[in-house]
Amino acid sequence: MANPMRAVLSNFWILIRGRGMAAVMAFGATALAARALGPVEFGLLILIHTYAMLIRALLDFQTGEASVRFGVTMHDTGNTNALARLIKACRLVDVKTSRIATALAVVIAPLAGFSIGLDTHHIVLLASYCLVLLTTGTGTAAGILRLHNRLDIFGKQMTIAPTIRFLGVLTAWYLGGSLQNFVLIWMLAYAAENAYIFWHAKREYKQHIQPALLDNSAEKASLDEFIGLRHFMWVAYWQSNLDVLPKHITTVSVGYILGQAEAGLLRLARELSSILNMPALMIRQVILLDLTRNWHQGNDAFDLIAYRTAMLGGVLGLIFVVISHFFGTQLLTLIFGPAYEDTAPVLTLLLLAATFELAASPLRSAAYAIGLAKKVLHLYIASTALYLVLFAVLTHKVGLIGAGIAACSTAIIPLIGMFRLIQKNKHKKPMQISKDN
Repeated sequence: MANPMRAVLSNFWILIRGRGMAAVMAFGATALAARALGPVEFGLLILIHTYAMLIRALLDFQTGEASVRFGVTMHDTGNTNALARLIKACRLVDVKTSRIATALAVVIAPLAGFSIGLDTHHIVLLASYCLVLLTTGTGTAAGILRLHNRLDIFGKQMTIAPTIRFLGVLTAWYLGGSLQNFVLIWMLAYAAENAYIFWHAKREYKQHIQPALLDNSAEKASLDEFIGLRHFMWVAYWQSNLDVLPKHITTVSVGYILGQAEAGLLRLARELSSILNMPALMIRQVILLDLTRNWHQGNDAFDLIAYRTAMLGGVLGLIFVVISHFFGTQLLTLIFGPAYEDTAPVLTLLLLAATFELAASPLRSAAYAIGLAKKVLHLYIASTALYLVLFAVLTHKVGLIGAGIAACSTAIIPLIGMFRLIQKNKHKKPMQISKDN
């Protein structure tokens, strides 16, 4: 029997190759933008992007996860008609939520902007940027590509936005561009990567699914015809909100506590620590399919994939933590300038928190594959509630470093909790799991 980790690592390598180039470009774009704009205006740029992502997260029902979780059996057994109906039902959710998110973000932009101290010009920029949310309905598209093992597309897609940002920022920096120019660059880059995924998924659908359809019944598909789909999407929805909303909310609101300059420093630290967030997402994209398949087949490969990937993720993250701890101040001063050197301690703590999240990522996919999404959600609710309390208290008491302490001290909770959940439930049959939940 072939080593199951080989296929996982092969797929992960496809993604990480693209991410390597993307990371260099993203880092370059961030460094140039931070130098060109300064802490306050750079903080505003990240704030505008974060606001849009916050609103989108409020209406993200994780259709990509749902289409993989429910579509893998249909795909493996050749039930193309059922798969097409599943895709259609999920796609309708994508279209509706992206439109609602755009309208909501634009309408409340003035209220949100004034509440965090933005002037009229910056509020116009904020509302204009939110139009990019029309391109964000790509969850089902990503699911189609994952079902057909087209992870090479994701590897290429990851380079698009960072490359556009880097080239755009380089030009704007050289020409002395204003904040408005940088906002436009961020907007175009984000729209381009979304369009790329959608175009490739549409082509994959036409090549592999559409020709095998027996009728046009997929046009009338609905979520309710798939048992457990709506419940899974709601659980995944709240889970995704717990993943991103606390970070977005604290990034948006930190100016109230620390002022605009230190808020800009925290936003930079968050931006840099996200270098580990993307691998966490990539791991889930790679292994959910394999874990679901292996658990239903009762293979020992389930443990090997879940736990070994978690250990590899933890080691990778710790490398970045060590580098940041010993060389963070010097690197930040050299690359971003002296104004950003105070970011180093909080960056190290945020990287440690991201390391815990990276190690937890494969365990979360394993728990989803088993059918424990609801219990995983409960873990993240407890962790998030504690994080928000600690963030408010510690940031007020000790300043910027408090945000890092709050993040790393609560990020470990889901890691430990999911390990115990999997150990307890991995030998149960699917029907036993569904009864327990």
